[in-house]
Amino acid sequence: MSYTRANYGDVEAKSDAMHFMRDELDAENLGFTVVEAEPDWVGMEHDHADEGHEEVYYLTRGHATLVVDDDEVELSEGDAVRVSPDATRQLRNGSEESWLVVVGAP
Repeated sequence: MSYTRANYGDVEAKSDAMHFMRDELDAENLGFTVVEAEPDWVGMEHDHADEGHEEVYYLTRGHATLVVDDDEVELSEGDAVRVSPDATRQLRNGSEESWLVVVGAP
C-alpha cells in the first residue's frame, strides 16, 4: 500500500499530552506527534543532536512557549518554529489548553 492512515485519538498519549504517531503511520524517516497540552503542562527538555533530527513545532490552538537554548519563543495560533538538531528545546504551555503538531526528520 502506498499510504498509511491513522487517527491520533487511537494512539495512547505519553506524558499525558503527546500522541507519537510515527509507528502508527509506519513512517521510516519522519516523526509526527500531536500534543494536547493541558494548562501549565511542561514538556521534557531535550535535543536531537545524536539523531540529527530537526523539528518543526506548529501551534494549532491556544498559546504556548517554546524554549530554544535560552530563547523563549512565544507561539500564537498558526505559528511554526523550526529547531535545529543540536539546539535544546522544551515546550511549555500557559494557562489554557493548547494543541500542537510536531514534525521531525530524518
